[in-house]
Amino acid sequence: MMSIRQTGVIVLLCSMLIGCELFDRQATLEYEAATKKWNNGEYQAAVSLYISLVKNHPFSPYADNALYWIGETQFLYLGETERALQTLRLVLKKYPRRDMAPAAQLAIAEIYELAYNDYPRAIEEYRKASEYTDREVREKSLYSLADNLFRVNKIEEARDIWKRQVKEFPRGTRADIAYYRLGTTAYSKGLIDEAEGYYRRSLEVSRDREIGIKAKFALAQCLEVRDGLSEALAIYKELEPDYPNKEAIQIKIRALETRITKKSY
Repeated sequence: MMSIRQTGVIVLLCSMLIGCELFDRQATLEYEAATKKWNNGEYQAAVSLYISLVKNHPFSPYADNALYWIGETQFLYLGETERALQTLRLVLKKYPRRDMAPAAQLAIAEIYELAYNDYPRAIEEYRKASEYTDREVREKSLYSLADNLFRVNKIEEARDIWKRQVKEFPRGTRADIAYYRLGTTAYSKGLIDEAEGYYRRSLEVSRDREIGIKAKFALAQCLEVRDGLSEALAIYKELEPDYPNKEAIQIKIRALETRITKKSY
């Protein structure tokens, strides 16, 4: 038989479990209510509810999510850029091992790039984000890290980062544009064969119509340089219906047709 003391401990444990369950249930309801406001475009109201959740349930599984969305909403919809940075840094301070920490670090880097045009600081923050194991955050961070390095004229380092990105994520969501940027960088250095290879790889994995158009046009230019005139012409003609500058693509086609005709004499 259990002693009175043992019985009391069991009753206390049961009470604590019931209390925790009710506590978590309340946090869930508050998070759902805030998210509903957010989805309806009631951003200020959503932020108020998320703040209440973080204050009342700081150990809830939803607390880091709520704090992250406060920061993103402050930046994207409320015009409170500096407060957004403070909020996102708080995610890293309070919940460094929670799921939203990588996304918060990425968002901090994006704010320095997009809101402040502070590319050196953005580079610093993207490096931190790229060290997380979260695959989506890591791929986005590597691409943007290279892009910002390119902006400050650190071309070779940018190329190295893009190469790391496509090696780790050869078919990732940013692979097509990374291959394209590697192609344009190689083309600018006169490495035509290398550029052609990157453009073809970009087209193989492309999911974005605009990047696909750019990569095809660039590939055709490489082929022109290498005297692959017929293949280049076929690509230009394929592009003609979708190319944004109709006059430019038509001039390309006419000029190439003239070159092919002259070459046949």
